[in-house]
Amino acid sequence: MCWILHNNYGINTVLHLLDDFLTIDRPSANADATMKILVSVCASLEIPIAKHKTLGPVTCIEYLGIILDTIRMEARLPEDKFCRIKEYLLVFLNRKTCTKREMLSLLGHLNFAMRVIIPGRSFISYLLNIAHSVKELHHHVTLNSSCRNDLSLWHKFLDQWNGNASDFDLYTDAASTVGFGGYFKNRWFQALWPVEMKLDTELSLSMAYMELYPIVIAAIIWGDEWSGKRILFYCDNMATVLIIKKGRSKSLEIMRLMRRLTWCSAKYNFIIHATHVAGKCNTIADALSRFQMDRFRQLCPTASVEPCHCPPHSEILWN
Repeated sequence: MCWILHNNYGINTVLHLLDDFLTIDRPSANADATMKILVSVCASLEIPIAKHKTLGPVTCIEYLGIILDTIRMEARLPEDKFCRIKEYLLVFLNRKTCTKREMLSLLGHLNFAMRVIIPGRSFISYLLNIAHSVKELHHHVTLNSSCRNDLSLWHKFLDQWNGNASDFDLYTDAASTVGFGGYFKNRWFQALWPVEMKLDTELSLSMAYMELYPIVIAAIIWGDEWSGKRILFYCDNMATVLIIKKGRSKSLEIMRLMRRLTWCSAKYNFIIHATHVAGKCNTIADALSRFQMDRFRQLCPTASVEPCHCPPHSEILWN
């Protein structure tokens, strides 16, 4: 059916999951005509249409349980689902134990909410580990302080999050033997690696950790300016890019950084994205991380004279 609509009628944007179809038109297009074509094709192919589930053309519609709003340019949870998940979280916040079955049910709700509550991805791993700590569905698990902290953050995400967005680009880099740096709209920061990191013998300084470090600093420094925005981080370490996209890592130390980054995104209400850029193309941030200031000034002659202040190491890690 999608092939027919696209090739025979020129309807280019048709989405579907099983028998749920969604068409999207430009504001200048005749959306009424698209709707008539869709109904006509279904009739010709003898595909039954549920009239009570047929809607449009409209600028705000619920599709697959998510409200898509083209006026506000956001995706959000319907009010009934929003209230149900929030009440579910409150129940768990007031309990000390639950069965594996109940935890998996909660995770199902949160997994659905993650379609639009992007920061929640970083606060799901601990709950998954708890659910898998026992074998049988009727076995009980303990909801300790760490678990309740994650549930509390989820509760805050539901209240604070919305999905409107526009894009900013930001470049960061880390030089393992020197330091790190970041650049955003003619402003910049750089610093040598903290002494605390060098003295921590238990800390495994992978490049993924080191590349994520200045990204978190950028969010702490400039996050209050990114409210309602979609931030695209350019990073020359693919492992770091994948960690940001997934929102989690097996490394506990990396997760301390990811949780701080996620908390900044929730606090200031911005969406985090990351894309890989070849090291040779990440020239501005590379110059900053290596303290090559003459090279940096050549690349960015309009950059501010003084750097932005970097927060201390103790404020960067999630505790």
